[in-house]
Amino acid sequence: MSGSNHPPSTNGSPRVARRALTTSLAALGAVAVPIALVAVMAGAPSDLSAAPSGASTGTSFLESHLQMVSSRAQSNAVTFQGAPGPVAAAPVATTTTLAPTTTTTTTAAPPPPPPPAPAPAPAPAPAPAPSGGNGDPNDPASWDRLAQCESGGNWAINSGNGYYGGLQFSLASWQNVGGTGYPHEHSRETQIEMGKRLHAQGGWRHWPGCARSFGWI
Repeated sequence: MSGSNHPPSTNGSPRVARRALTTSLAALGAVAVPIALVAVMAGAPSDLSAAPSGASTGTSFLESHLQMVSSRAQSNAVTFQGAPGPVAAAPVATTTTLAPTTTTTTTAAPPPPPPPAPAPAPAPAPAPAPSGGNGDPNDPASWDRLAQCESGGNWAINSGNGYYGGLQFSLASWQNVGGTGYPHEHSRETQIEMGKRLHAQGGWRHWPGCARSFGWI
């Protein structure tokens, strides 16, 4: 045995070339399978025969497929970004109409006006003068009118003032014309008769207050 101790096959270049080719093919297969899967997901044809005719096996074929996959991905991304998304529904405006507030003010009715004060009672009318009584001593009505003024028409009055009867005789005047007793103890007619007698002695001046109010003197 001459030369080296190693077998000649281990140092020969053809063997090294075959080993390098086998490694390259394995690496290419490991890369081609994921690329094919990515192409299917991106919508690219999964058939490797769709590669451009000018692409060669090896690095050129890989670069060509990578460029095609990148172009498809970018196109799908643009399409996806440009696609109109779901349109959000516009919010529905809700209008709530509140009923107007009504304020009722209750006004108490005013109290009724007080009743009018009763009208004062009319003053009693004076006693009517007897009919006639125009100052004629022969007319009994004149004596009735005089008695109404002197004694209120009471022919039996004795007030204790020194005058008696309806014509208010003094006791001296009564006795001077012929009267007896006291004037109030006699009738109306007797008192009128005595009055005529007294009138004959001096007229109506014996009864100055009432006669003057009548206009008889």
